[in-house]
Amino acid sequence: MLSNAFNQLLSIHSRTVTLTRPGTIGPVTIKITPSNYSRNLSAPEDMVIEGKEFVVTKHALDIALFPMPKRGDRIKDPEMGTHVVSEVRELLGFGGAILGYRLRCS
Repeated sequence: MLSNAFNQLLSIHSRTVTLTRPGTIGPVTIKITPSNYSRNLSAPEDMVIEGKEFVVTKHALDIALFPMPKRGDRIKDPEMGTHVVSEVRELLGFGGAILGYRLRCS
């Protein structure tokens, strides 16, 4: 029930992108949702790193036969360009079921 609501909510704001794992998994087309949270990270020596975040449902990955995302995966959006995943966080529902993933890119 919660996973259906999660999938439906994200589908409202989703974009079609290509997800790849270089050297391992070829390109797959999936729906992904840009997060409204854009961030500027503080890094050593007062450097600032700009980044984007995306949310992808486990359901979308399962349909595309793509395993859990990991660091180094590439998200290619026709308008927003190519982003490299730097961090993956699971989004959990009731009972600890994985509903999706927050993908942070830098």
